Amino acid sequence: MKKIKQYSFLLLSTIFSLLVACDNGGETTSNSLPVVKVSSSEPGYIYIDGQYTGTKTPAEITVSKGVHVIGVGMEESATYLRRELDVSKDMDVALAASDKPEPKVWKALWVGIHEVTGLSATGRCSSQFSKEELDAGFEFFQWSIDNQFEPYSFGTMKWEVERKDIETPVELYKASNTWFTLEPTSITELIPEVKPGEYDAVFVFWRESDGACSFRSSYFGLAWTDPMNETIKTGYVTVKFDAGSDINEKIEWYKNNDPGVWVHEWLHTVGETYFQDRGERLPEKGGDGLVIHAAEKYAYTYPWMDWYSDFISGRVKDLSGGNLYRGIGPEALLECSLRESAVQ
Repeated sequence: MKKIKQYSFLLLSTIFSLLVACDNGGETTSNSLPVVKVSSSEPGYIYIDGQYTGTKTPAEITVSKGVHVIGVGMEESATYLRRELDVSKDMDVALAASDKPEPKVWKALWVGIHEVTGLSATGRCSSQFSKEELDAGFEFFQWSIDNQFEPYSFGTMKWEVERKDIETPVELYKASNTWFTLEPTSITELIPEVKPGEYDAVFVFWRESDGACSFRSSYFGLAWTDPMNETIKTGYVTVKFDAGSDINEKIEWYKNNDPGVWVHEWLHTVGETYFQDRGERLPEKGGDGLVIHAAEKYAYTYPWMDWYSDFISGRVKDLSGGNLYRGIGPEALLECSLRESAVQ
């Protein structure tokens, strides 16, 4: 009889202990992970330590104990909020305008070429842009900066754009009868200030065809994909533009049908090797060996604007189907610009 009473007492003690353990007033126990309730003034994409979580505010996110960067990419205003916290227990984090970081300044040099010359399939000739046509091309580039580069980064990039036009005829590099381009050395000979640490990217704009003179080939732009191994240690893009009879009409066509041509080429300069070398988890390569051309592999469709946006903001869903995302991300963009890396 005494044994039965003893067992009953032990059983009641165990039940009481379990009840106490469950009713801890919301405090994190020594063996459990903290839960962070993240909210913001408008819906936003939640990032933990620079990685997109696949969740939007408001939401509860489980994290390990320790110091974490809690970030939110605001969906409507395209701004980024962040706060660094030492998380040891459950907590509420309401991000506000005061949590907006200063954007990282990225510097671009836009180079308008008045005249290119070369030996075309039909003989030596030249194609030319007028000052007004170069103005239109520059406006198109700046439009892309304002509508794609900066908002896709949630405002973590602030681009300062400098323009230099070259009036001296520039010789085209001829790889074959149907392949012409402007090499970086052609530009640095005329603009010697293009050197490591000065710019994050150089964009060169020239005319593909002019009357009977044609340097037509099967590309809109070319980008050098490993800038840190180039002499200038700068992203380099050359764009040969088919202006047709009216450059403004052609630009309007691109804005309405294929608006991402500038951001596409820039992404080649940072999305093929640069951010991978910095340890970021970027998408896998496409069938041609280029990461930026992997959009269809990840089920994105033409004109690829969602691809560019998700690529820059680090929200490309991993092919494994798990809760992993790939891309650059706002924290990586805030950490270091390409030109800063060039002189480190």
